[in-house]
Amino acid sequence: MKSNPPSFRIVILACSALNCLAIGSCYLYGLFQPYVMEYYGVETSAASLPFTLSWMFMTIAQFLAGPLQKHFGVKFAMVFGLLLMGGGCVGCSLLAPDMIGMLTFLFSVVVGLGMGLAYNTVAATVVRWFPDRRGLASSISIGMMGGAGVLFAPIFGSWLASYGLLASFRNMSLLFVPCILFSIAVFKDVPQGYMADYVPQGVVARQSSGKECRNLRDLVTTRDAWLLVLLYFSQVPTYLIVNAVFVSFGVATKGIAPQMAPWFLSIASFAQVAGRFIVTGISDRIGRKAVFVGVFSLMAASVAGIIFGSGVVYAAAFTALSFAYGGGVTSMPAIITDRLGTANATQNIAFAEIGTLLASLASSALMGFLSVGSSIAVSGVSMCLLGAVVVWAIYASKQC
Repeated sequence: MKSNPPSFRIVILACSALNCLAIGSCYLYGLFQPYVMEYYGVETSAASLPFTLSWMFMTIAQFLAGPLQKHFGVKFAMVFGLLLMGGGCVGCSLLAPDMIGMLTFLFSVVVGLGMGLAYNTVAATVVRWFPDRRGLASSISIGMMGGAGVLFAPIFGSWLASYGLLASFRNMSLLFVPCILFSIAVFKDVPQGYMADYVPQGVVARQSSGKECRNLRDLVTTRDAWLLVLLYFSQVPTYLIVNAVFVSFGVATKGIAPQMAPWFLSIASFAQVAGRFIVTGISDRIGRKAVFVGVFSLMAASVAGIIFGSGVVYAAAFTALSFAYGGGVTSMPAIITDRLGTANATQNIAFAEIGTLLASLASSALMGFLSVGSSIAVSGVSMCLLGAVVVWAIYASKQC
């Protein structure tokens, strides 16, 4: 098949973007957390546990995504992931006030597994359809995970205030219905030999390793594979902690008015979307190295603002952190395929996502042993330093 791409891949991209919009609704758990605390009568650490642990199961699911896609196809893996997410939200809407453990199970395990299956299927499939525009395609599809905050934060905030926690979980489950129907209708993988004669050019080609990791043995013996795990890890804990406690911590200690918190969260979500589109999109032109240097520089400045600022400064710092996080994590499928190849993109992306599993565990540990402010400070400083070292190590030589 010639490198002139078919127009049908735009339909695949549109379906992927819609699915990621639904997946991203789970990022708004920070809005739910104060209501979880009130409804179940628990403290911040227990109320944030479902969200932080969901990342662990999201990572586990990505290793299951490969066999599912191989044996049943990408359509099945996508629809199954969306069904798990929707079903998990329905389950959360049926719980009594003494069932905080079941909430943790449903949101962490069921919703988390669904997130991992759906995300991995989108990320791996889109880069195969767009080998010539990996960064741009990732920004449009995966970028919509942040778009959920812009569209849904005010809506979810209104639902929670008017109807309460359980009804809001039920309404959230409805978001997955059109995604399931659209995926059944159009979602599929690339045909054999698709754009086989395409040859990359420019800065991205110069920063690519030329390595093709085709199986697990290739991954565990490849230097860049482990560095990419650390690169993923270094971007997640600070955002995960701040996002989970932004409302409760901001209202309690940072002078954020309760009625303004959903709007600040919406603005931060918009910034995350902008980061996913802008940062990842321009990475095709300026290279992934420059993008990640910028991501960690902005993250360092953001952490300082979150720790020392209050009021609007605190909200603005979280907005900047969201921009950096969105741009960085959305660029990961592109840099993974740059350095590890596209022959087994599903498994390669899943392997790098071990970093999110470690990040989930680290975030939970920090929140369990330290105060909120100390957790943010420790994770922010250490992750910025680690990220800078990892970026340098990845591009210290062209070869893996």
